[in-house]
Amino acid sequence: MGDLIIAAIRRQLKTKVTDLGRPPRAGLVPGNAADIAADEEHLRFRLPSLLKQIYAEIGNGGFGPGYGLIGLTNGVPDDTGKTAVAIYDVFRSAPELGWSDGLLPICHWGCAIYSCVDCRDPAFRMRIFDPNVLDGDDWTDAFFEGDSSFEDWIRSWASGVNLWDAMYGDDGHIARIISTRRKRD
Repeated sequence: MGDLIIAAIRRQLKTKVTDLGRPPRAGLVPGNAADIAADEEHLRFRLPSLLKQIYAEIGNGGFGPGYGLIGLTNGVPDDTGKTAVAIYDVFRSAPELGWSDGLLPICHWGCAIYSCVDCRDPAFRMRIFDPNVLDGDDWTDAFFEGDSSFEDWIRSWASGVNLWDAMYGDDGHIARIISTRRKRD
């Protein structure tokens, strides 16, 4: 299945590298197995096999949904200059966030919104972190369950689905949750 998704990503890259940003200046540079293994050791959890394959065969960040996948060590950082591992370390070191062990930010949408893969979940479900919706100090309101696994998420992007609209558009699952919260309050 991974090879089919890799092929679909390669086809999508012919029309657009990212949804929101510019392509990486140096082009896509695949990661190496030693860096990926070292990152897994540092993080103390395993990444989804498909994500590792994507990093190793297509590029260590800089392409995909939003502003693109955030690279691992020696990969393409997000717009703040941090890799996925560095962002994870920062978020985990802030106890007020309540950042879950294994929740790796892999895609930045701007305005501090991240799509994250839950590496402790056997299905590698996607979750969204959006601190812009907070109305107080309860950070649990900034986390949203995604509606897919990492594999389904990246396959959707590779097939041309606008993931931002799927989350925040008129019928987006996060937009519906936010609307329900506002009605409740």
